[in-house]
Amino acid sequence: MKTVDVQLPAVHGGPAPEVDPQLRAVVAAALGISLAELGVCCVRRRSLDVRRRHRPQWVLRVDAYTVAQTPMDDSLPPLIRPQRLAKTVGDLRPVIVGMGPAGLFAALAFADAGVRCTVLDRGEAVEPRSLKVRDLRGKGLLDPESNLCFGEGGAGTYSDGKLFTRSKHPWVRQVYERLVMLGADRDILVAAHPHVGSNYLIRMMKALRAALLEAGHDLRFGRRVDDLVLDHRGSAPQVVGVRCDDGSELLDSPVILAAGHSARDTYAMLARHGVHMQRKDFAIGARVEHPQALVDVIQLGDLAGDDTIGAAEYYLQQTVASGRGTYSFCMCPGGQVLPTSTALGCLNVNGMSNSGRGSGFANAAWVAQVPAHEFFNQRPGDLDDDAQFGLQVAGGALLGLALQTRLEQACFAAGGGDHVAPAQRLTDFVHGRASADLPDRYTYRPGLRLGRLDQLLPRRLVADLQQGARQVEAKQMRGWLARDAVIQGVETTTSSPVRIVRGSDRQSVSHLGLYPCAEGAGYAGGIVSSAIDGLEAARAVLAAAGLLAADG
Repeated sequence: MKTVDVQLPAVHGGPAPEVDPQLRAVVAAALGISLAELGVCCVRRRSLDVRRRHRPQWVLRVDAYTVAQTPMDDSLPPLIRPQRLAKTVGDLRPVIVGMGPAGLFAALAFADAGVRCTVLDRGEAVEPRSLKVRDLRGKGLLDPESNLCFGEGGAGTYSDGKLFTRSKHPWVRQVYERLVMLGADRDILVAAHPHVGSNYLIRMMKALRAALLEAGHDLRFGRRVDDLVLDHRGSAPQVVGVRCDDGSELLDSPVILAAGHSARDTYAMLARHGVHMQRKDFAIGARVEHPQALVDVIQLGDLAGDDTIGAAEYYLQQTVASGRGTYSFCMCPGGQVLPTSTALGCLNVNGMSNSGRGSGFANAAWVAQVPAHEFFNQRPGDLDDDAQFGLQVAGGALLGLALQTRLEQACFAAGGGDHVAPAQRLTDFVHGRASADLPDRYTYRPGLRLGRLDQLLPRRLVADLQQGARQVEAKQMRGWLARDAVIQGVETTTSSPVRIVRGSDRQSVSHLGLYPCAEGAGYAGGIVSSAIDGLEAARAVLAAAGLLAADG
């Protein structure tokens, strides 16, 4: 078997590249053999290169076998390696705080190792949680404990299941395979930018819950962890349990903390105990929505609307004169814009799409980098023109959270309440002027209201976002800066502005028995990387307990 990279022209109305009759001829030519000698061709990776707009190309990585080498199994993609959840036994009883990708995959790892654990989340299971999401989008009613960020599956459940990651970790494939076992389409094993869809993720969460319960885990919803239970008798504080919002204590350990980037009260609690944290870079901006047909024409030309290719996506990145990076984030073809607030009186937005990507609109965050050093000593009118940004909370580690909160409060007020979002035409934002009106159709609910995002966001970031948008139009994606595009905001939670410092053993450097992980701890940036960080945290707990098999 040999692996080759080949290209096929994308043709309007043509077949999927895996079954294109030209594929075998192109592979045979790449190998320098005849078609008669070529056996099975298995496509292992597929992407669409639209950088040459006049001639988009399918880029394929293919495992090619000669006739003599053809395997018994010629499935496309390869068969999933079976995994069985073991019934849990033993004395070790870890506690996992958070049921996002990190917490759930850590629970899977413990189940595979035969270790029972307790998993807590402040939010609800997906069935009642979906009702709370409906109330938020339909009526503007926010439940601070169960919403688009908190609850079973974490924020990823309603952010549509983008699985693309730049990580080269060997467990990326394992995460994909486990998701397929739970109900994801097998195409995620091949697609260069795999995507599940919120509609499938909700079903998958139910299947995963059933598997974890069958394995013996204790899943507790509606339990917010308000405090750590500590033993101070050693040289460093030892975490021996957690205290929940109802006053109950769970005296088990160690504790894997996978609470997500929006659990700001959790960071404050950690700061009270002196858990070592530090500020980190993140990004701030707002969400831009275009008609999907416009994006399709820009990216695909005469291939726009082709069912085989589907809704077009984009990734934009421009460095502006100040040296700051501006870029698109979490692009959602055929998607919707959602309110992802977690605190009353605050408004933050994000995007999602279902598997079919059929909303008729495309959205993405347009954000600018906020380096950690900019949290300090800025002039009035820049990032921190409020006295609260002079507070050295936890050594300054929580200043990014204060900035997020302040902007979300201003956004909520600018929308007039009830989670209506302030919005502006993108062209007006870039030119620094008020919009006279908004398009009649858009996806955000509870709704949009005319506002000035160019005045709502920090002044320095606005100037760079405006310049970056002009550069996108001139250099990268002509037509993106369109009057029909609407910018709505704000979007502050692209990643955590805090890192909970941990050592090589993955424990907190200040508190033994505390294993901070994933996006909320500042170590991951999406579903797959968070899942892997959860797996690594569980592995570290098992290793510390002497339960990690020699083969890993």
